[in-house]
Amino acid sequence: MICNYKTTNWTRGNNYKGIEQKQLTWYGHVQRMAEGRLPKIALKWIPKQKRAQGRPKKNWMEGIRKTVNERNLNEGQWEDRKQWNLGVGQRRKTF
Repeated sequence: MICNYKTTNWTRGNNYKGIEQKQLTWYGHVQRMAEGRLPKIALKWIPKQKRAQGRPKKNWMEGIRKTVNERNLNEGQWEDRKQWNLGVGQRRKTF
């Protein structure tokens, strides 16, 4: 059972940074995989049909691209695991 205080903190975005970091870490991990691996194929897959009405307008990859831009990470930087993890751990740009 989770008390209201913990639920309130979770929903206000205190853990959003941690979620972004885990998503970027997984994205880098999949990008380092060989081309024939199933997770990499699934990541690049684009459905042929339109989404049903009422679905979110963004998909997971669009969120990743936005986070990568906010953290000034470059295409192919995931090849160097140490450099990628340093970039994933940095704070987002705030305006």
